[in-house]
Amino acid sequence: MNTDKSPKLVNREEIYKARTFALYKEFYRGENGEVLIEAIRHRGAVAVLPILPDGSIILEKQFRYTISKWIIEAPAGTLEAGESDEQCAIRELAEETGLTAKELIRVGAIVMTPGYDDEVIRLFVAHVDNTVKSTNLDKDELINTVKFNSRQITDMIKKGEIYDAKTIALFFMSKEMKLI
Repeated sequence: MNTDKSPKLVNREEIYKARTFALYKEFYRGENGEVLIEAIRHRGAVAVLPILPDGSIILEKQFRYTISKWIIEAPAGTLEAGESDEQCAIRELAEETGLTAKELIRVGAIVMTPGYDDEVIRLFVAHVDNTVKSTNLDKDELINTVKFNSRQITDMIKKGEIYDAKTIALFFMSKEMKLI
């Protein structure tokens, strides 16, 4: 006997397809009848907290077009087709900071906006050395790397100077796990 009362997807219509996500109208049937939702289906992403040998943490000051502001955040990016979470984390770290992961530790995963988007962001800590190679930024990426210590980041979060949710989650999860 099936006791699962979760609504079941009965139909999906693609409205728009972009490079990293698609927008759908989806129809579900459940105990309360049929429900229509609009949903963004995303291929997933990673965020990486790079830690230098002295314990310093590298974050990025990045211009985000959607909010027309520079924000401070962890290096992050979208998975490419067929790419593992770990491969994406290593690639994004190198492309955005010029740093190479010596050790990559999985911290967890988060969903940012489950009300309309299924994007899962996998979180990692990367132990890196001080050697910086050239970056390989996408055309739309405006990024400057900045070095902080753990106390500075905590203070900046408390003051609202760092308000990127993935960065806050990654930072505090890493602290709780005693990785920083």
